[in-house]
Parts: sequence; C-alpha cells; structure tokens
Amino acid sequence: MSTFYAPTLQPEQTHYQLSEEESKHCIRVLRMQAGAQIQLVNGRGLEAHALLQDAHPKRCILHLTTVVHHAPSPVVHIAMAPTKNMDRIEWFLEKATELGLTKLSLLNCEHNERKQVNIERLEKIAVAAMKQSKRFYLPEIKPLQRFSDFIAAEPSGYFGHCSEGPKIKMTKIVAGKPFLIGPEGDFSAQEISLALQSGYQAVEMSAFRLRTETAALLATTALIPQ
Repeated sequence: MSTFYAPTLQPEQTHYQLSEEESKHCIRVLRMQAGAQIQLVNGRGLEAHALLQDAHPKRCILHLTTVVHHAPSPVVHIAMAPTKNMDRIEWFLEKATELGLTKLSLLNCEHNERKQVNIERLEKIAVAAMKQSKRFYLPEIKPLQRFSDFIAAEPSGYFGHCSEGPKIKMTKIVAGKPFLIGPEGDFSAQEISLALQSGYQAVEMSAFRLRTETAALLATTALIPQ
C-alpha cells in the first residue's frame, strides 16, 4: 500500500484532498485509479487508510475508512553543525529518519563552514524518508542557532569532540538527551568548555576520526532505546 503525506489530516475527517504534489505523484507517477487503497500519515502520529475516490492529478479526493493514532516515538535529538557539502547532511537526515530521529537542531559554531541551510529542502527529505520507512512521526527540524543559545535552552546531554580529556563510553549514554556533533573543524576550546560547564558529558565515539555525518548517525543509533 502506497503512503502519502497528509499534514492537515484530523482524526474526525471522512474525506481528504491530497496536495497537488502528492496528487501528481499518485496519478502521474504511480498511475493509481479510483478504488485504489492508500495509506496517509500526518507526521504527528495519525495514520489513515483510504480509498481513492476522485483520481484527479492535481487534487485527489480520498474516502477515509480508518484513522488510528500511534503513540509518540522515543526522543532522539541530534544537534549538529551543518557540513559544507549539504549532500552529506541530507544523507544523514534520510538515514536517521529511517532509524528513528525525532528532532534535528542545526548549530552555528565557531568553526562552521556553512552559515545558511535550506530548511524547506531538508523537510522534504524527511517527509520522503518518513513515508519510505513507514514511520508515523516526522522529525522536527530546527534552523541554525548559536551554539551558546542551544546550550542555554538544553543545558545537559552528550557531545563528541576530538580534543583530549575525560570521556564516557557510548554504552553509558541514557536515551532522551540531546547529542551534540560539531563542525568539520570540531568544536572550539571555548565551546567544549561551555558544554562541560553546562552539564554535557563528552563521549568517546570511536578510536578513529569520524566525518560529521558519520558521527551524527552513530550518535542517533546510540540514543535509540534498546
């Protein structure tokens, strides 16, 4: 059963009109016809099964047969500095969404090579990954914010860095707290000090030096409750 994104879906609805983009995909790409069975997700826990009633390529009308609300996913929050090459961030977001990412915060650190991010494009990638992986919750994506502002709002968690110093093992991580991943030039000494003073614990992520997106994906898997 093909899955479509229905962000305005409500539990009391009996009919739903797909967006022009989703309608085009349904009719022009998948070549669905009236009577076809379709799954809808709104990215906030609602799942609906529906029958295609009006197969219009710009405004498909669906008749909803069942609507179910699923419990929220466990919190998996990654806060990371965007890489210079956005393809690497997009790859991470796709894979992390499939694994269970619930929130991605983008950090503006001292060593950032990228100062602007296309949030709309990232949201589209997350939607596609959510549909592909049959998830019911869309990860929240927060725009770039200063490292110090994030620390003030989220005063404890975990982070990885390449400098010397005490670090805990990945196995000691407790689910539910954010995990910070620095830019390709790593966190600055000042940022490391600020995080430690705030209550963040440094983590020994690998014996090898990891790319930003690799470290972020590793952190994602570590935060998923077992």
